[in-house]
Amino acid sequence: MKIESTEWFPLSDFAPVRDGWYEVQLASGETAFAKFGADEWTEKPLLVFTHWRGLVADPSAAEETENISAEVVAAEGVRAVWDKFFPGSGDEQHKPLGAG
Repeated sequence: MKIESTEWFPLSDFAPVRDGWYEVQLASGETAFAKFGADEWTEKPLLVFTHWRGLVADPSAAEETENISAEVVAAEGVRAVWDKFFPGSGDEQHKPLGAG
């Protein structure tokens, strides 16, 4: 499964337009997953998150699933590769696109 996620969007400026699962960036810089539906985050991590991004850049290619496990496994695999080849450090680790 090839993951072509979207860019990061600031939570304070944008909300998703589709219901579904999203990768979110916690205030600590770590990432997690949250579900958006009925114009609100219905399932989310306990910690504060500041940005979100879709798991698929082309919404028409995304399949609606009740079980996110396959997408989570794929996203975690992509994250492991990024960590291996582009580890960053401290505040530089996994910054959203355009942040600087």
